[in-house]
Amino acid sequence: MHIALYRKYRPKTFSQVIGQKYVVEALKNQIAAGKIGHAFLFTGTRGTGKTSCAKIFAKAVNCLHPINGEPCLECDVCKGIENESIYDVTEMDAASNNSVEDIRDVLNEVNYLPVMAKYRVYIIDEVHMLSAAAFNALLKTLEEPPAHVIFILATTEIHKVPATILSRCQRYDFTKLTVGDIAEALMEIAREENIQLTPGAAKMIATLSDGAMRDANSILDTCISMGDYIDENTVANLVGVSKDDDIFALSANLIAGDMASSLQSLMELFQRSIDVRRLCEELITHFSNLLVANLVGSTPQLMNISQEKFERLKEQAKTCSHNFISFALNCFTNALDSIAKGQNAKIAMDIAVYNVCNTQQVPQTVPLRPQPAPQQSENTYAPQPAQVQQPARVAQQPRPVNKEVNVQPAELEKPKSQPAPKPQQDIAVRQAEEKPVPFAYWQDVIDIIADVDIPLHSFIKNSTAFLYKSIVYIKGNEGLNNYIRTNKEVNGIIKNAIFEASGKRYNIGGFKNIAHMFVEAQHSSLDDILALRNMGVEVNID
Repeated sequence: MHIALYRKYRPKTFSQVIGQKYVVEALKNQIAAGKIGHAFLFTGTRGTGKTSCAKIFAKAVNCLHPINGEPCLECDVCKGIENESIYDVTEMDAASNNSVEDIRDVLNEVNYLPVMAKYRVYIIDEVHMLSAAAFNALLKTLEEPPAHVIFILATTEIHKVPATILSRCQRYDFTKLTVGDIAEALMEIAREENIQLTPGAAKMIATLSDGAMRDANSILDTCISMGDYIDENTVANLVGVSKDDDIFALSANLIAGDMASSLQSLMELFQRSIDVRRLCEELITHFSNLLVANLVGSTPQLMNISQEKFERLKEQAKTCSHNFISFALNCFTNALDSIAKGQNAKIAMDIAVYNVCNTQQVPQTVPLRPQPAPQQSENTYAPQPAQVQQPARVAQQPRPVNKEVNVQPAELEKPKSQPAPKPQQDIAVRQAEEKPVPFAYWQDVIDIIADVDIPLHSFIKNSTAFLYKSIVYIKGNEGLNNYIRTNKEVNGIIKNAIFEASGKRYNIGGFKNIAHMFVEAQHSSLDDILALRNMGVEVNID
């Protein structure tokens, strides 16, 4: 019968454990020095070696001929523990045996001396699943167990283990394995199995496993069913994921604002039966990695990726700004949330791609606008528009010089600090001291923001504004309000755009502050009755 790879290649000694150097050294030193604790807690994500190390530890403390803290694997005790013929080592799954009665059965056994081994070892996997009563029953014995008993508790959710249990155990944290460690182990397994596994496929499987060696072995086991040669295409087709080249190509189209090519790439991935939800998660991870790769001092270890992929990310990160990456992350995160809520996955992805590309539709030739003299009022704390970083585009050309822009000479002669006056604007400003009036420069403000901050423009482009007592009140949807609240620099960008458009400094506020002034007074029938009586008309009220 076929044995699953994760079982066949489970480490049998501490030296075979991958990626847990410090944990292994600490456990080996305890055994070699003969100073063995009575309770251990192994915590970490799935597939990182917690249960394997517990079994190795059980063999090592009972081995008849240990070698520097390692089990010999040759004595009767080691062989008996390996083939589970020695009942002095008990492995218990707390996920299915979590009641207080199950724990009491264990506690009734601990007083008996071991039959063949030196220690009775109880390995309780997924210990966080125990009930509160079960934890309480375990507590006293865990604190003062008999000298011949060792408890090893393993969990993936350390926060669910009571503090009273934690304080009575030696805690060891198992970290996720790196892509390099997993890929190297997979190549070794492939050689043992006479399988041709390409390095690219090994790295792809290692990335998909998310730091878990067991998951990596399971993916490799699935791929072996396709034959003795495994490359990236084999992995991508079987697991339903996209290759790195697909993700880089799609993201390049998104950064360039090429909506047609982006949707075409998306359609090709759909036709290959790619899992849409996983694709969305991969794009979120990719843009998140772009953000990190663009940081000074960033390394592949920060993202748990290979050096080659890290270099590709750094190159692509140069073609886009932090603003754009943040906006793309927001779009795909919303798409993932919509998919989780049951929306059609393809439609959610199409909308996300449309939104990301739509923010990049910036005219390559834009009309010149009057630039105000550099000023900074006490109410303005954001940088001037020229200092704000703009999202970059792969296909965007440098802006033409003034002589290539279609601007009338009369416009060029206007003072830079004063925009073209709006008709009746002075009258409107005076009226704004008495009641809110539409802000005549608001469309200019929106156009200015389109050149300064594309994500902000996508939220503010359909808004309106009113001027009242030297404050510009912005009327937009809740998305705009949230964007302004969660991005500190936006307040200053809008104020600078208002100054550039109007030549005056204004504070800004939310429309809800003046919304009550637009509510029409309720008409009362009592007023009509009183008016008729004043005119001499007799009105009877029943």
